[in-house]
Amino acid sequence: YRELKRRFWHICPGVLAFGLHMVSHADPISPTLRWIVVGCCLAIGAWILRGFRQIQRQGEGAGLAAVGGYSLSVLVTVFLFPRHLELGLAVLAILAFGDGAATLAGLTFRGPRLRWNRAKSWSGFVAFIAVGTLMTSWIYWGETYNPEAADPAVSFRMALLLTSPAVVMAAIAESVRSRINDNIRVGVVATVVLVLLHSFRPL
Repeated sequence: YRELKRRFWHICPGVLAFGLHMVSHADPISPTLRWIVVGCCLAIGAWILRGFRQIQRQGEGAGLAAVGGYSLSVLVTVFLFPRHLELGLAVLAILAFGDGAATLAGLTFRGPRLRWNRAKSWSGFVAFIAVGTLMTSWIYWGETYNPEAADPAVSFRMALLLTSPAVVMAAIAESVRSRINDNIRVGVVATVVLVLLHSFRPL
């Protein structure tokens, strides 16, 4: 129950990204939208930290690294690339759906363990890539169809090509043994790879 509740809060912010597919917004994003994004991150983060003991893992601490790594990865990408909100939303999708699916699949199906980390399973690793790729591509693709977008929209196939390598690299980053919180590892790797791949986007 503790992990299911934790997954709910991990995945829930990703659902908010679909709201922007239905609302036309300026490109680059306006100061108002930037503060709305900041406000949502602060509100969700504060709510999670307030009840973090209910979803806390053994020896994890107060949750600042987990919540901060998640929120700041999205916020930094949004603020660094305000003309390409699809990048920030793609980072959010990888964290929310890729990382979220990995734990759910690992708990549900278990199965063989990864050679490089016996605490992780192949079912979780594959779920990260499969679900993360589908959802990240969908969110990235949908954002390019914003009526006020500065650049032409891309096909779903192109969105898949531009985001799937980032999902795979983020899945690897999540699976390795490290004292650094996985939200930080996934967020940093996802951002760097997405930005590099975005330079190949046809204009």
